[in-house]
Amino acid sequence: MTSRGVPVVPAVAAATAIIFFVLTAGQPTATAAIVEHTFIVSQVNMTRSCKETLVTVVNGQLPGPAIEVTEGNSLSVHVVNKSPYNITIHWHGVKQRLSCWADGVPMITQCPIRPNHNFTYRFDVAGQEGTLLWHAHVGCFRATLHGALIIRPRHGASSYPFPKPHMEIPMILGEWWDMDLAQLDRNMVDGDFLDNPTAMTINGQLGGPFDCSGIVKDGFVLDVETGMTYLLRLINAALFTEFYLKIAGHKFTVVASDANYVNPYTTDTIAIAPGETTDVLVVADAPPGKYYMVAVALQTPKPDQQLPFFMTSGTVQYRSHNNGTRGHHNVAPVVPDLPDQHDTMTTYYFHGNMTSLRHPRRPQVPVHADEHFFVTLSDGSICRHGHPSCKRSGSNESILVAAMNNVSFQLPV
Repeated sequence: MTSRGVPVVPAVAAATAIIFFVLTAGQPTATAAIVEHTFIVSQVNMTRSCKETLVTVVNGQLPGPAIEVTEGNSLSVHVVNKSPYNITIHWHGVKQRLSCWADGVPMITQCPIRPNHNFTYRFDVAGQEGTLLWHAHVGCFRATLHGALIIRPRHGASSYPFPKPHMEIPMILGEWWDMDLAQLDRNMVDGDFLDNPTAMTINGQLGGPFDCSGIVKDGFVLDVETGMTYLLRLINAALFTEFYLKIAGHKFTVVASDANYVNPYTTDTIAIAPGETTDVLVVADAPPGKYYMVAVALQTPKPDQQLPFFMTSGTVQYRSHNNGTRGHHNVAPVVPDLPDQHDTMTTYYFHGNMTSLRHPRRPQVPVHADEHFFVTLSDGSICRHGHPSCKRSGSNESILVAAMNNVSFQLPV
């Protein structure tokens, strides 16, 4: 197996370009558009929390470029690895029917893309609608190598099983790490979980309230107009953190999760775990002004290991009816009443309210199961090199492993 794939398209066609053309091969009675992207993986210096950090990103962006396809399209992504690390890209949640080779899991479905090599992912995006994400699947690099993957219905927004929104906005929640992510991965393998992110982000921004000069900084700003409905495509790209998200003075109507429509329900708090996506409608029906959008990091209560308190914020800001510009510049934003960071019941009830919406173009879920499986998941550590005994808990003599039904995976040498 080799990491060198189909040659990359010329630079003039590349980085964020999307090329549509009719695919005539295959079924002569059907047509499918091909959506084509080029991802340049490289390292750039970015400043967050008043410190410059070398980070690995796609096309110089954090988050990386959003990919938008229509259900039934084919996707072709040329990945050019200009970083010093092995890289693969995983298309999180894509079912990969008849294209498991494109799933992007290193040493399982493909060899990693080595530095100064390239690889082309090609697969169909069929039978799914909604929001997913793409991210790196090597080490901890998904903390900075990630972006939205939006699958639109083939009959347009008018076929949404909910009121058509006036605007759609991808919102990616994440973690910012000052440290080298390759070292973070090595620490985790050795069982060292003492490292913590520096801050939390919304669409790559820390959210203030002040920048390094002490000037008030808004962070991510969502401009809205009174009476309009907005579809927020929420994505949690964090390594470890589950978030609670609230917007002061507003409610959410949950309409989809992980590219599956759900029966709509209304809540004032979103719970979203790492790798999860949630589509919500927000109506701009509050008195005109500025409102904080706040994400707080959830963690389990003691005696589990406790992390520092993390939160990040953005601003929902109503535009003026007169000239379309932002108004209320001198008005302090309204702050939401947030759940406690140890309140695990809120996420329990949030996810318990999700029920699948019957899709007219999908088969019904079978009522009776033919086979039953009992699956156990566990974490632990084993001695290196097959030794019968060793020191644990951060010792170089042991390695951290996860197991399914008491079977774990070891990377090939």
